[in-house]
Amino acid sequence: MAEDVLHTAGIVAVAWAVTFGLRSLPFLLFAGRGRDVPPSVERFGSIISPVIIAGLIVYSYSALEWRTAWPYIAGVLVVVLQVWRRNALLSIIAGTVVYMCLLSAGCASNDYGDIVLDAAHPSIRYSAQGFLIGERYVDPRRVPSILKSYDVPTDRVIHILVDEESERDLKPARAFMGLLAHNGYRRSVLVTKKRAESHVRTEEEMALERQQHHAPSPRHASPSGKRQIRYKGASD
Repeated sequence: MAEDVLHTAGIVAVAWAVTFGLRSLPFLLFAGRGRDVPPSVERFGSIISPVIIAGLIVYSYSALEWRTAWPYIAGVLVVVLQVWRRNALLSIIAGTVVYMCLLSAGCASNDYGDIVLDAAHPSIRYSAQGFLIGERYVDPRRVPSILKSYDVPTDRVIHILVDEESERDLKPARAFMGLLAHNGYRRSVLVTKKRAESHVRTEEEMALERQQHHAPSPRHASPSGKRQIRYKGASD
């Protein structure tokens, strides 16, 4: 526990020092009388803000799959207001409000492709950066509604693949399993790449195996021919 606190405090301290140093550098270099800002720095300062804004716009539109072209109205609105009123705050607020309203109206696609829930190649994955469905990061609170939109029954086993670097801290993954259970999906299982393999055995194969090992029959046998899944460990 103490090591985790020290590690987190160290990360915060380094991030603060780097941010403070970068913000302070221009003032240290050009502060005081007789220190003129070089023309190259002035040109850079005049273009850096539009470049950052353009990058944010591209990121906002490329991170989602749109069902219609309506969300681009938010970008057009920002440009029109900026040209007309020359008020950056008004343009940003108006564009953000329209953009979020269009998101809430369902203009963004929720299509995550085919969702696989078995142990071999589960689509739901927990990493140090967050939770993913396929290759897209998602808010874990949205996962139950996504599963329901795909008509996944609540009695289905939901396998969650845990990345190797995240195996040391499974608290978020367990909290996510609790979230699934709260929404009716009570059969969730964490698997790792070492265990993300499955072997399907029929009832006949299981009966033959019991005879070979002289093992007693289980109390609750599955109907004949019904498949059961056994998860192999790394040493199997």
